[in-house]
Amino acid sequence: MGNVAIAFIQHTVDLSYYVQIKRNERIEHKRVRSLIPRYLDRLNNSDISITKLDLDGLGVDSRILRLLSGPLLSGETRVRELYLQHNWIDPEGATCIARILSKDKHLKHVSLAHNPVGNVGVMAIASALEQNSSLEKLDLRNCDIDDDGIQKLAHSLKHNSRLRYLYLEGNHISSVGISSLLKCVYDTTSMQSLWESNHTLRAFYGQRSPYSPSFPETDLNRRLVGQLGDILASFNRRHSLVSGCSSSAAANALTKRAYKVTARTAACKILRHYLARGKMLEYWECVESMEEKLVPNVIGWLVRYGDVSVIYGVVRDMPWLLEKKNARKAYAMEGNHIFLDENETVIDALTAKKRQSDG
Repeated sequence: MGNVAIAFIQHTVDLSYYVQIKRNERIEHKRVRSLIPRYLDRLNNSDISITKLDLDGLGVDSRILRLLSGPLLSGETRVRELYLQHNWIDPEGATCIARILSKDKHLKHVSLAHNPVGNVGVMAIASALEQNSSLEKLDLRNCDIDDDGIQKLAHSLKHNSRLRYLYLEGNHISSVGISSLLKCVYDTTSMQSLWESNHTLRAFYGQRSPYSPSFPETDLNRRLVGQLGDILASFNRRHSLVSGCSSSAAANALTKRAYKVTARTAACKILRHYLARGKMLEYWECVESMEEKLVPNVIGWLVRYGDVSVIYGVVRDMPWLLEKKNARKAYAMEGNHIFLDENETVIDALTAKKRQSDG
């Protein structure tokens, strides 16, 4: 205000012009704020023509969100896009959003960018995503989230097969958080964990660079970002479903294809990890440790959804899998690397040696 007063004294700003500007701003603010009660009135009357709620910068807080959650949770509205960026949504408000996401079946795009959501708020949203089956885009840029919140998101997204885009720029994420995102889509702990990874997310960042003071652009971090981007581009985006079907018949057809797409993505990730140079032995040991009846199914699944070249590796390195039981038993008796117990079930070498010494 002091600078404005000096400007008036020096006659560099016209007082009437300044007063008019402020008056227009108050009128505009009042007009914009009136959008909220008008939206609420229409939503409470189950107006299905409202498919987009743009409340950007309107001072939305937890009190207003509680009023909005009523009609949105009723199931009688058809809001698909909810824009709440640049507001006052704190952890309490984020909990309201989480309640909506856990039950709503229509929302496709939610933006909470530039709100003080914090870790507590994003953890509530992450839990809701485990139950959500409609949301495709979630914008959490500049929401005061750190590694703890990101790790919870990464864990929850393993149980979500619908979300396509999650924007996280501008948060306090270090290499720990980025590693958890990589593990979310490419968990190489075991073959089972690779299968249970998220296969639908296409991006964690938009146009902005992922680097920040908490995640500087070092060689190690560049490799981490490159690996994450490579997995998303080579698998999740390459084999993802095309969404946006309008008719119920098209939506049903899309649902039927979902498992096949997930299976193909998972198979390709498994092949990438285990058939890489130096990982073949680990892969075969993993397959060999399975129950005998499961092995043909697993190999068939990998061939069907992954890469047909895997069959060459099977024939070359595991010929006993394709033999009959008698031939397989003879193969083992010749001193080869597989062993069978009295029930002709494959066992590992250590167990076979122990049983032989006990006998």
